[in-house]
Order: sequence, then structure tokens, then C-alpha cells
Amino acid sequence: MQNVINRVAIGDIIRRNAARFPEKVALLDGQKEITYQELDEMANQFANFLLSSGLKKGDTIATICGNSWEYVVIFNGIAKAGLVWVPMNPAISVNEKLYILNQVEAKLILADAPLVQNDLGELRKVCSNIISVRGNLGDTNTFLLALDGQTKKEPEVEIQDRDVAQIMFTSGTTGKPKGVMTSHVAVYIASLGNIIESNFGEDEIILTMMPLFHCAQHTFTMSALHRGAKSVIISGFEPETLMKTIEEQKISNMFALPMMYKMILDHPNRSKYNLSSLKRCTYAMAPMDKRSLERCINEICPEFALGTGQTEMYPSTMVFRPEEQLRRFGSYWGTSSLINDTAIMDDNGLILPKGEVGEIVHRGPNVMNGYFKNEEETQRSREFGWHHTGDLGYWDQDGQLVFVDRKKDIIKTGGENVASIMVEGALLMHEKVANAVAVGLPHEHWAEAVTAFIVLKPGTSCTEEEIIRHCKEQLGGFQVPKSVVFLDQLPMTATGKIQKHNLRKQFQSHYNQLNI
Repeated sequence: MQNVINRVAIGDIIRRNAARFPEKVALLDGQKEITYQELDEMANQFANFLLSSGLKKGDTIATICGNSWEYVVIFNGIAKAGLVWVPMNPAISVNEKLYILNQVEAKLILADAPLVQNDLGELRKVCSNIISVRGNLGDTNTFLLALDGQTKKEPEVEIQDRDVAQIMFTSGTTGKPKGVMTSHVAVYIASLGNIIESNFGEDEIILTMMPLFHCAQHTFTMSALHRGAKSVIISGFEPETLMKTIEEQKISNMFALPMMYKMILDHPNRSKYNLSSLKRCTYAMAPMDKRSLERCINEICPEFALGTGQTEMYPSTMVFRPEEQLRRFGSYWGTSSLINDTAIMDDNGLILPKGEVGEIVHRGPNVMNGYFKNEEETQRSREFGWHHTGDLGYWDQDGQLVFVDRKKDIIKTGGENVASIMVEGALLMHEKVANAVAVGLPHEHWAEAVTAFIVLKPGTSCTEEEIIRHCKEQLGGFQVPKSVVFLDQLPMTATGKIQKHNLRKQFQSHYNQLNI
């Protein structure tokens, strides 16, 4: 390997800590403990299996998995082999899965059997090579069998810093998911930045609860591995299970969404559990209101930090630090993370001073390589030498970033991004719908709730239940509208464009009046 002398590669992270702490526990998943040496050796075995199967550098490997120790081995093994990891959200529709698999020309799928059982026939039409990770898919190979007989030695693969390590698909305004190409150096630097920002020590016990197929939890877990800390893995959120895990495993750092912390606060058995081991909690998606944040600090953990970002800027570009949050409330995002620059730019590329609203732009080593097979969008996103987020904001007089609105009609709900045009496409497929629009409205639990506004065809009638049932057949669960509003007409501009901002303003209190 000619470039090992100065390379930056994801696989080097666990290799180095296997040398430093061979017997130290890296992962705890239920009763299963994996040491750093075991993690590194199994990742090597899996990488060697992939390469011995005829896969070559740059080939794509898709995963449809829940959180598990096997999943951590898998994405580290893919990186060591110089292959490209394509993590998929199990909750998206089978049509989206097929679109992604076709786009990347996946050579192999690794999947938990329960997550793909119903879609197996469709998936095999696109990629016949499927390995089961947890559960049994009948005639397919299994992850553990794949390791058998493989050498534990590091594979000899030439990896450059900016080589694509993974492609994560994120919703776009076109309605089709866009593949974000992230490099080895971006993941490596992002995990180091998070270590410094979160003040991780080698003795930390980090919770891996949020989905590993999302960039935020992936970075959080890679940070733990980079620091030589211990990561406790649980799959899915259930308040009492989480509190029990924190108490029993002495969790020191965790990442979750605001509504999850609120559910802990309001849980009837909250007082039964000792959460005093927590030193710092990170959250994302939206700022907390003053009352909720104060309760979190007093009842859960003394330090809460808000991280905001996007997959294209792996993953967090702004940090609203604990010491600032109780002094400012509203749409504050804080200041730049340690690894990137942030500016406010007008449409002509001029950097704006404090107080002026413009587009939030970033640059740094964590910027994506580009959008997969979409050079036009890639060039548009990096005009004037900065990465363009599509978000609007301004700096206040103290240098804190204030978020104003989004240029793009992406609905951020429950930690997921939903393209409104995709929801609208499903709505318009209903035989009784003449026109429809999907908007994100403020919601206490979801931050934004997908909301459908519909104009029916003349002479027809329809219920909310009928529309939602139809959407469940067309969309992933998180994309289905939480509420349907029937209107005689949609607000339009003179040129016939729907005025979504008017709907947001008119119905901003919609969910305050509904018990959903």
C-alpha cells in the first residue's frame, strides 16, 4: 500500500485503536461484547471476503439494516476494502429502494431479514446478490458465514483521502433522492471534530441509538471508535428501555431528537432511573423551547448542545453550545463547528455582514465530493467556491447564526427529510384529487408535520382517512401526511404557482387544535 505513509482512511481508525487497546471493549450490543482487536479483525475478514468475491475498488455495497454490532463491522469492512457503502433507510418505500439500487448499480445488498422479507422478490430483480445480516433469508449467504476462512490481516488496497467512502441518499426538491458522495477524509475529520466539540475521553460510554444509516449517528459512533471509547448499541427508541440502559451501562454521552428527551421528561417512571452518569447530550432537528431545555438540563443532563447540518456537510456544520442556549431562544443555530467555515451570502456571491439575511453557505474538508451522477446539481451547490445549503439566515450582533427559512421545500419531520413533491405526487395519484400540495407545519412532537392540502375534483367527496390510507400504499411511513385539509382552492400567484408560504402562515397553529 504505497500511500499508507500519509493517508487518511476510515479503516485506519479501528486499526490504530486495535493496536492501542486490543482488549478494550469497543461495542456492547445486548450481551455481546466486541473488543477493538475483534472489531478490527472482523472488519478485515469482511473486507477480504468482499475482495475475494470479485468486487473491486469503487464498487457499491448497499445495506438495509438496523443498529447492531454486525452493522458496525460491515461499514468499517466496506471502507477497508476501498468499496463504497450505500446505507438505506429501511422505512422508505420499495420503489425508492429500487431507485437507489439502480442508480448506484449495487453489486451486493446486506440486509436484516425482517426488514426486507416482504420486498425480497423486487430487490432481487435489481441485485440478486443478497447477504442476510440478522435473521434468515433462506437460500442467501449470511454475514457470519462470509467471515469464515477469511484472513484477519489488513487488506492491501490503495485508498486516497478524497476517495468516495459512502453514498447517502437524501431527499431533494426534484422528489427523487440525491446521492451524496462522502470521502474518507470527510468522515475522518468529522469524527475528530466531534471528539473535540463533545470533549470525548477514552473512558466515555457512548450511546448508539439513532439509526446508523443516518450521518449524525454514524459520525457519533465513529467518534467513539476514533477516541477509543465504548459504544453501547440499542436499536430503536423506547423511553423506559433507554432510561434503563443509561442507568445500567453508565452512559456518559448520547445523541437523540428533542421529542425523545421530552418523552423521557414526561415518562411516569422517570424518577425510578438514575441518569446522573450523563455528562453531555446532543440533539438535532430543531431548537428546544426554554421550558423544555431548562427541564432537560435540570432533570436529565447538565449539558445540552444543538447540532445542525446536512448530509452534504458531513454531518454537523453549526453547534449551539450549552453556555449559549439559555441566553437565546428561537431559531438560533449557534456558531460554526471546528471543521468548517460558515458565511451568509447573497445571490451574487457577496458575503453579507451581520444582520443581513442571505443563504447559509459552508466550506471545509467535510464538504461532499458531489451528488452521484448529477454534475449539474453538484456545480450549482458549490457556486462561488462555497457549499450552498438552500437555507436562509443571518448573524446576530454577537456572531450567533439565526435560521430564517428554507429555500427548498423540504419538510424536516421526526429526524427525517421529506421531499414535498414526492408526497404531492402520491396525493395526485388519487382519482378524486384535482390539486394538492404538501407543507410542513409546526408540531410539538415532530418539529414539522407533513400536512396535505387538497382540492377535490368537482362532484366528488373524500375523507381524510381515505387519503391517508392511499398515501400509506404509495409512501414510506414517515412521508405520510399527519393531517389532510380540504380546500376549495389553493392560494396561487398570478403565474399559477402555489403559495406555500401563505398556507404555512394561515395554518401555523393547525396542530395546536388537533390531538395528533
